[in-house]
Amino acid sequence: ATKKTKTHNIAILSTESVIKSNELTNYIKKNNISKKIVIHRINASSLVDLVESGKFITKKNESAKIIKKTLKNIFTEKRIDVVILSSTHLPFLNSFFKKEFPNIIFLDPAENIAKEISLYYKASKHNSMKIFTSSNPKKFQKLLEKIKIKNYVNFLS
Repeated sequence: ATKKTKTHNIAILSTESVIKSNELTNYIKKNNISKKIVIHRINASSLVDLVESGKFITKKNESAKIIKKTLKNIFTEKRIDVVILSSTHLPFLNSFFKKEFPNIIFLDPAENIAKEISLYYKASKHNSMKIFTSSNPKKFQKLLEKIKIKNYVNFLS
């Protein structure tokens, strides 16, 4: 993000708990980011809700309006040109982001994080994914099927 920004204004979109966390603060400090770069922490919990509820699939127009309302003013006022999607939910909204904000670069750090983690843990010979939800597993599984994910959804109590 620091290499891609031209305005020196980067946003981190995440849930409120991550935005307010000491871990994020420490991570930013640890990376010795230039003093010219301003990092704007944006609570994107309402956008995470769009994914968790499935509205981004079933109510696309409403979802687009919520995304615009949540982000447009801050992106404009703060001259943000690079955004880090710091939640596993937010990449599902990437098509909305790119359509509404075509001049902003949206970065999904998932691949880099997976590579970092793989340095510490031996990769399994068999790729697998387990999905858990604390709400209704059958309802969530039907939503996932709409985006071509056919894995069994487990209930997490």
